[in-house]
Amino acid sequence: MPGRDRVRRTLELALGLDGIMDESEGDLTIGLLGPLTVQRDGAAVEVTAGRLRCLLAILALTPGRVVPYHRLGEAIWDDEAPGHLRRTLQTYAGRLRDLLGADRVGGGPHGLVLHACDEDVDATRFERLARSAGDRARLAEALGLWRGEAFEDIDCHWLAATAAPRLEALRLETLERRIDLDLAEGRHGEIVAELEYLVAAHPLRETLWTRLIVALDRSGRSAEALDRYETARAGLVDALGADPGPELRRLHADLLAGRPPSAGPARRPSAAVPRQLPAEPAVFIGREDALELLSGSDRPVRVLTGTGGVGKSTTAIHWAHRVAGEYPDGQLHAELHGFSPHAVPADPGEVLGRFLQSLGVPPREIPEGTEARTGLFRTVTADLRLLVVLDNARDAAQVRPLIPGAGSALTLITSRNPLTGLLVEHRTAAIALETLSPGESHRLLAARLSTAALDREPEAARAIVDACAGLPLALAVVSARAETAPARPLADLARHLRGSGRLDALDTGEPDTGVRAVLSWSYRSVGRQAARLFRLLTLAPESDASVEAAASLAGRPVAETARLLRELTAARLASERAPGRYDTHDLLRAYAVEQAEQTDPPKRREAALRRLVLHYMHTAHAATLLLVPGRPPIDLPEPGPGVAVPALATSAEAQAWFDAETTALLALVAECDARGWDDLVWPLAWTVTETLHRRNRWRTWMEVERLALAAAERAGNRRWQATSLRKLGRVHGSLREFDAARARFAQALEVFAALGDAHGEAAVLKNRGYIDYLQGRHRDAAACNVAALERYERLGDRSGQADALNNIGWSLAQVGEYDAAERHCRDALHLYGALGNGDGLAVCWDSLGFVHAARGDHAAAEDCYTRALDFYESPEGNRHRAAATLVNMAENRAAMDDPGAARAHYRRALEILDRLGHQDADEVRAALQRLP
Repeated sequence: MPGRDRVRRTLELALGLDGIMDESEGDLTIGLLGPLTVQRDGAAVEVTAGRLRCLLAILALTPGRVVPYHRLGEAIWDDEAPGHLRRTLQTYAGRLRDLLGADRVGGGPHGLVLHACDEDVDATRFERLARSAGDRARLAEALGLWRGEAFEDIDCHWLAATAAPRLEALRLETLERRIDLDLAEGRHGEIVAELEYLVAAHPLRETLWTRLIVALDRSGRSAEALDRYETARAGLVDALGADPGPELRRLHADLLAGRPPSAGPARRPSAAVPRQLPAEPAVFIGREDALELLSGSDRPVRVLTGTGGVGKSTTAIHWAHRVAGEYPDGQLHAELHGFSPHAVPADPGEVLGRFLQSLGVPPREIPEGTEARTGLFRTVTADLRLLVVLDNARDAAQVRPLIPGAGSALTLITSRNPLTGLLVEHRTAAIALETLSPGESHRLLAARLSTAALDREPEAARAIVDACAGLPLALAVVSARAETAPARPLADLARHLRGSGRLDALDTGEPDTGVRAVLSWSYRSVGRQAARLFRLLTLAPESDASVEAAASLAGRPVAETARLLRELTAARLASERAPGRYDTHDLLRAYAVEQAEQTDPPKRREAALRRLVLHYMHTAHAATLLLVPGRPPIDLPEPGPGVAVPALATSAEAQAWFDAETTALLALVAECDARGWDDLVWPLAWTVTETLHRRNRWRTWMEVERLALAAAERAGNRRWQATSLRKLGRVHGSLREFDAARARFAQALEVFAALGDAHGEAAVLKNRGYIDYLQGRHRDAAACNVAALERYERLGDRSGQADALNNIGWSLAQVGEYDAAERHCRDALHLYGALGNGDGLAVCWDSLGFVHAARGDHAAAEDCYTRALDFYESPEGNRHRAAATLVNMAENRAAMDDPGAARAHYRRALEILDRLGHQDADEVRAALQRLP
């Protein structure tokens, strides 16, 4: 059994566990998904003692992996663990050996392990099947393992509170996936009875109600389907004070309208469990002491320290893979660039943003500011068993915000810095890594190059070991070079190392001559064009770049660039971090910078950087026009030959591109400003503002727009100046800085008027009308938008007309002119629909909802608001607008004498505004308190 062999070897080498399993022990099966069952060689085994049953179940949840003593104590005894915990647990382990076999339970200095594999335990087998199965038979096989409730006859609070709910949640998800396949295959009538039972058992799970209603309708039982919707709605209102969610409401509307429901109950896919650990090191030698200290510690924060190149990252990743199974809620990983020669240390706020997205928080719900993101991160992770690996930390200040709060998470940090401040503030274990011994270094070389290769040139092998000074990084790079040139004698490598100073500079923590010499071997092994691309990649603003960005830097076709990137990857000069995105680590980047400075004239590098800027500019411009259909394009510099622009087809693709590239865009705006490229600063800034607006990044937008205005002034382009003044007014208005907003609008209007730019005037008038609305000057707001509409009509700008029409309708509704308001909003709705502008349609539906509510037609208002909210909660939606619509829905429900539903809507709105750090939150909080 190869899997068990691996477990045995790992435990023998790393933990020194006794009782390593022998193949002669025979078969063992354990059932946890129902009453506890144990079979040894086909015969039932009775485990009667309560705590012994609990211990067996906990060990069986992670077969083949060590469970630390302190964790076993917490799980079995809560806060009342016995004084001699290890001795007590070893006694229990002996009793289990008597029942299961002498070598089935191992015990070492740090914990206990059940020698079994996932297939031997129904719970772990179920998890494997459930997470990998795609066909009905495999899903049914997974569900068939359940014989009742998980751990139903085991008296253990930890199992009931932690493991059982997690397994039950996965069971329901798996069941729903199987039911979806039944629906898709036409088994509608066959599953109705099962679904009736399930909704009775889980009355608040809307996804089950949705499937039942679809099954009934497709079975020709539409009246019963409608009745079940009312049952579901009443139960949700009773229990939660809230109506069903958008999916169930949309299904209800389809049934009322006589429309068939969609092909299957639509589910918003739940966030995948993050598995972000880099690949496990192919070769790992030594470090037994460090691994034992990591496994034996009960501290929630553990720090690996040591000099540069000593193997901190490799050791951390190796150990993290070993214990990953103990953290079923995921593993997060971040490279913090704390000691990188040419990279800025990672901003904790940006890292938190990535972590929160990985944990399922939509980007639009992630607040600005590191402090707010830290609070949200600790809230999200409070109940998760999560492993967080923070690699290459600069100091304690960089990692403090990234450490989860109270809970079951473990944080593993690597740093050259001892992080003394962290040791004082947190329960932290510090583990220092020393250089490898000569014997370990030789073993590492032999593992990579083969013992035979070293035996053929023993003197050269010893010289390489000496030159690398026990640093695993240096040894790994030397080995990689030898692997790529197998015909080259090791003596050549040894002479090259000696000539470069034996990598002594790595002892200082800085990549210098030794590393430079070693990296030169890989660099010289690639072709001229690949080497040129390697040098140019250092101009990318982030450590990774897309194929199109790399092609623009090189000025080569995308297909050719993809081939060159594969050549660099094969030579270990780059790695494909994600499909289509290539990364170069810090030492490679430092070496590439030096090579570029020696090889490429400044004008050549400048031309490459301008091509990269044009790549981002044209792609972002196309993405903006997809997000806002009908928006007039701006004049851009011609991309010119060698600039690659990916073809984005949908607004969702556009927003996904922005989410991946906004940081790079912002860095390039600043880079262009620093270089004095005013012809590029302004249009590049224009392309990024729409996504900053949608993500409510007002302060960032302010800084970008100030750079754009300064560039426009230096360039003497008055139209650019006026546009930036108008956009600054928009930002000031969004921040409720009304005087500043009006001053900027006045400046912009004056310039546009002088230029005879009616389109610019219309945009300013429209924006100024929004400020009038915010300040309660509704007739002034309507007048501004009427003036804007006249200009848009003369220009034939249908998008602008739609904006102005809806704004007029909204303003008129505020002063009670509901018939005129509805006419204007419906005219806008028609135009937005023709343009395919989803955001505009949502704004119109919200306006019409307000009109209906004001007239007392609350059902019609609810339908309009629901349509608006559905878009705002989509990936392309605007979360601040979602909050505004939720407030309108709350007021509508309050007017219907439904305070429970009103309260639920207010709370959802408040949650969004608090996450955004928006000033409107106080008004919503006050409205919530006023409810009866």
